[in-house]
Amino acid sequence: MWLDNLNRIKKNSGMTIEQISEASGVPKGTLNKLFAGQTKDPQLSTVSAVVHCMGYTLDDLSDDTVSGKIQLTPAQTALLDNFDQLNEEGQTKALDYVEDLVLTGRYKKAAEHGVAAKEA
Repeated sequence: MWLDNLNRIKKNSGMTIEQISEASGVPKGTLNKLFAGQTKDPQLSTVSAVVHCMGYTLDDLSDDTVSGKIQLTPAQTALLDNFDQLNEEGQTKALDYVEDLVLTGRYKKAAEHGVAAKEA
């Protein structure tokens, strides 16, 4: 059921109703009703804003996609949201810029899963 998945997403996000309200623009009272299941037919825009602010998509409310999903951090979600607003040329430039940042080594993480990163 989508409501169970919505509550699971909220729990996994670690966000409070207040934080979700601030991030999504949805009033706390509406959120309380939504998470309690009192809103039987919520607006798609409301549910979308709520799940997106927690780093998920509407697809994640489906029973077959919630388990095993990689949860994005708020920074990753913001990056993807901004990327999606760019036209094709802007997306290409963004990808080139990120690749340049990684190749310089200066901004690359020093260790990944306990193994030191190697310089090329």
